[in-house]
Amino acid sequence: MSFSNELKRLLLHLEYEDAPTLRARTHGLLRFSKAFGRQGMLLQTENKSVARLYADSIFDLIGLDATISVTEYKNQKGKSFFCATVDDENDREKILRFFGYDSTPAPVLNLDQLQSEEEWGAFVAGAFLACGSMVDPGKSYHLEFVMPDQPLCEALIQMLSAVRVFPRSFLRRGSFVAYLKDSGEIEDLLGFMGAGSMGAEVMNVKIYKSIRNRVNRVQNCEIANMEKTINASAVQVREIEAILSQKGMAFLPEDLREIAQLRVENPEMSLRELGEALSEPLTRSGVNHRLKRLSKLYEQLFRSQRPLDKQAGPAEKQI
Repeated sequence: MSFSNELKRLLLHLEYEDAPTLRARTHGLLRFSKAFGRQGMLLQTENKSVARLYADSIFDLIGLDATISVTEYKNQKGKSFFCATVDDENDREKILRFFGYDSTPAPVLNLDQLQSEEEWGAFVAGAFLACGSMVDPGKSYHLEFVMPDQPLCEALIQMLSAVRVFPRSFLRRGSFVAYLKDSGEIEDLLGFMGAGSMGAEVMNVKIYKSIRNRVNRVQNCEIANMEKTINASAVQVREIEAILSQKGMAFLPEDLREIAQLRVENPEMSLRELGEALSEPLTRSGVNHRLKRLSKLYEQLFRSQRPLDKQAGPAEKQI
């Protein structure tokens, strides 16, 4: 599975605690689909589960009088894609009223319904499911949203700028693309959408690349040992960051706080270098013992968490 599809799978399986946040994701999913207006509502996607979410979310939140059709097509290369359409004009008008787009002129984005940071994040997650993609960070740092018109593209850029993420844009084959290439901004956006674990993967890749570049500058005889440091450090940083994000620094025993901070700030350091940098120096064995204690804390906090797999709904519903 590609990195982009794995990200969408995670966003699809997010469980929201309240109705406004679920409504916000549905709002983003519909507004950033291929068409959203009285004349037509259409989502086009290569992901069948996203097409089903489109149909299910509309029925669950709004309820319609007619049908949402989900149809599979093949492109010239034989690859499947799916089109979900709201067939009835009365239903389309009902959806527009529900999300506040029934005025004349209608707003490009109606953000008045978004009352919290969680709702903003869910809205962007819906937008990404509708029109977003991301390159595997091992190849390149690139995340983008592809939209049918320029005003919508500009509105998304303005919205994301408000949360300190600054996409750039360009025109590609008649569509408007807002994109990010800065790894830090991509990490921030993934966390904002509720995909912090994928952001951690980007961070790990960045750590790996940074240390690998250093490794390339040392003598060949040191490469094997450095590779072990890279892999171990990336795991340690990910686990410590997860603990701190969940519980905060005060949760750690006093004798683990300094080593935790040192490891996060210095992923390239060996165990010996970490020990020498402590206010009260430790041997390599002593540092290793403390890092193992941190790893055990991580296991105790997160070992019960598992990805949620849901059964996809029917491709088409009628009422």
